Amino acid sequence: MLLRSVSVLLLVLAGLLFQCQSDNNSASATTTEAAETTESTPVAPVTPAVVETPYPSITQEKMRYLYDNCDYVDFIFYGTNFSMSQKEQNAIRSTLAGVATNPATALSTCQAIGRVFFQVDGKNEAEADLFFGNECLYYLWLEDGTYKYGNGLTQEGFEFYQKIFASVSTQPAQ
Repeated sequence: MLLRSVSVLLLVLAGLLFQCQSDNNSASATTTEAAETTESTPVAPVTPAVVETPYPSITQEKMRYLYDNCDYVDFIFYGTNFSMSQKEQNAIRSTLAGVATNPATALSTCQAIGRVFFQVDGKNEAEADLFFGNECLYYLWLEDGTYKYGNGLTQEGFEFYQKIFASVSTQPAQ
């Protein structure tokens, strides 16, 4: 299992390297101060009224930084009484491996089902809304409260969330 996870991770990193090298027009990453975690629960943003909105892929530099430094991931799911977190490095890296290198196109029919916070030493270094269902299988990454990047889910990312939601739906109501 560990060997498979490492192999998948290496494939994802190789894909990110290939994408970065093949895109001559990509902007260089800039360093920004991360916002502290807010104490209120985020509210799902309203999807724009346009049919499709393309977003560029999150930068390879940002993904590499998260892969090397992220020590906590917090998942908050809208409209549920369920949230979860990860603090084990292998679990965090597996979640990051679920971010595909292909850019996402936001569809007006899609609604975010949750928000994922990637933290380093207690500070949010990245946050993304998760879109999961039917043709809505992507992350939209936020910067300064607006969507800036978008990435699809890998097959492993899809299966990860599918297992989570299947597990939650089988839990007895309290």
